[in-house]
Amino acid sequence: MASWNDGVSKELYEYFESINNFGDLAIQSVQEQIDLEVEKLYQQLQETTPRGKTLGLLNSLRKSKITVRYNWYGYTIEFEGEDRKGVPYQKIANILNYGSSTIRGTRFISKAIHNLKGLDDRIDERFKTKINR
Repeated sequence: MASWNDGVSKELYEYFESINNFGDLAIQSVQEQIDLEVEKLYQQLQETTPRGKTLGLLNSLRKSKITVRYNWYGYTIEFEGEDRKGVPYQKIANILNYGSSTIRGTRFISKAIHNLKGLDDRIDERFKTKINR
């Protein structure tokens, strides 16, 4: 009877130890996948941003990690600054993306963001592979 009890105790101990790591593995999975997705998004925006004579819009593209919020993980990707006429680069990017009455939109931002669709599934897959190691 004692040997059976020892085997159950050992299995329960191993099970509870594996459950104890789930929270850390989940957070790790989310952060790793976000890092990968943000880098892909940033690269796609660099490749597809319309280029003008000065390359000002392309050179204004910035990626920065969000650090001002407690218990928050993420990045901002935006077009910072203004052109020499004082028009914000983000406004120029939005007009080029969506278009106006005189300019046809290229949807370069919308297409890049669309690639984030299914991110939760990719995070789930990463989590499952970490658990099964």
